[in-house]
This record gives sequence, structure tokens and C-alpha cells, in this order.
Amino acid sequence: MSDAKVAQISPGVCPPEGCPPPTRIECIVVDKVYDSCFQVHDISRDTTISTATEFTDTFVEGDIIPCAQTGDITCQEVGRVDAGGGFFTITLLISVPVTLTNPKDTTETVQRTFTFTKTVTLCCPPGVNPDCSESTVIFCSCIVTNVPSGYDPTITVTCTLQVCVVVKCILEVQLLVPSYGFCVPAPCVTLPGVCPPTPPAQCF
Repeated sequence: MSDAKVAQISPGVCPPEGCPPPTRIECIVVDKVYDSCFQVHDISRDTTISTATEFTDTFVEGDIIPCAQTGDITCQEVGRVDAGGGFFTITLLISVPVTLTNPKDTTETVQRTFTFTKTVTLCCPPGVNPDCSESTVIFCSCIVTNVPSGYDPTITVTCTLQVCVVVKCILEVQLLVPSYGFCVPAPCVTLPGVCPPTPPAQCF
């Protein structure tokens, strides 16, 4: 292969006649995804909020409390059973961090972490840790469900969440890959070219 032909290689779709053969074999360090899955979960959790120290206002049952995800959703492996063929049935403790905001004073917020368990069967060899950081809260709504009488300053809030749980078994590995050498940027142009489309969302 001539140097001129190698210089013409750039990222993008191969021509109809096919891509030319690689010119090098590289060893690169990458995160290898052994297996992955996703599922939408609906959960409901109760929490308490002090109207003396956290939300310093008066509430009645039925008041809406704004709720939003705060930070990454995480998971911890709590059990694993060999399912054969390189697959394992893994039980995960999913932790969903959220922020509740006082609707009468947005400067007052409280942090809560709601948890639930999920069991999945994936190709996840020993030493490969499940990762849930791509999970996201699709919907979160909280409502005041109990206001004690008397001097008790604690209200009960019930939160309903819809969570898209994305589980990936990822391990940093060294891989041998065919390559054409290093990427060289092309000169910038005034009018943009055609960009790749945005990947579709994983849950709706």
C-alpha cells in the first residue's frame, strides 16, 4: 500500500469497494463491556422531613414536594450464583440519590438515597464489577402523606420514582486491534458536514 493511499484514510463509512487492510497492530487500554442490559423500575419510598430544622414551613397532606436526581445512580453486588456457560445471576443493591426541595423556600433542600434490589443474569466473569452509572431517573414525584398533630415537627413524604436501570459488566483490559496509525485532524471548514445522528435513548 502506498503512503498516498494510507494518508487518505479517515474516520467514516468505508467506500463500496471496502476498507483497505490495516497497516499496524496496536495494543490499547480500553473498558471492555462483557455484557449489559436495561430495565425500567417503578418504586415508591417514604421518607421523613423535619419542619423544625430542614423545611421550616407549615405543610398539609397533599402538598407536592419537588424531587430530582442528584449525582450518579450506583449499584453494589450483594450476591452471585453461577448460571453456567460463563453467565452469572447477580443480585444488586441499587442506590438512587435525589434532592427534595421545599416548594415554599427553594433555598431549603434535603438529600435522600432510595434503594432497591435487582437481579440480573449477565456474562460477568469473577473480577468484573457491574456498573450502573448510566442509569437515570425518568420521573420523580413526592407528596406529603402525613402531618402529625401536636408538637411533632416531622412530616412523612411519599416519593414515587421511575428509574431506567442500565447495568454493564465492565473491565479495563489491553486489546490488540488493527489500525491505520494515528488520527490526524482535517482543516476546519466554514460549513459543517453531516454529523452522525445522536444515539437513541435506552429507555422510554
